[in-house]
Amino acid sequence: MTLEQLKDILSDGTPGYFATTNGEQLEVRGWQYQFAEENKFYFMTANTKNVYKQMQTNPNVAFSCASDGYNVRISGKATFVTDADEKEKAFAKVSAQVQKMYEGASNPIVEIFYIGSGEVKVSKGFDPIEVVKF
Repeated sequence: MTLEQLKDILSDGTPGYFATTNGEQLEVRGWQYQFAEENKFYFMTANTKNVYKQMQTNPNVAFSCASDGYNVRISGKATFVTDADEKEKAFAKVSAQVQKMYEGASNPIVEIFYIGSGEVKVSKGFDPIEVVKF
């Protein structure tokens, strides 16, 4: 499977579960995948949340979901978008529900990040797991 095929499977706004570490303890919570661009899978959070602090301490993260009949697991390093123009462009692509909640990319608590290097594990039913490195 190619990265482009994977992007077709993974719909923008797909709900799933996001994992970080809190010391040696794993933390998993419901989360919404936003979109993919080039070799980057984008997400969003607020810098007031524990998840943000956890990613600052250890940027190794994972997202898991079911989409279009496939089980998808994305894992890698979270990188935060710091450039204001890039942040504005990314914010314009996040789900309307999330945009409404945060009101704009210039909101000082908004943090947009992506997983830009890592791997995706994809499976359908009991088929073998395919691994796509990016």
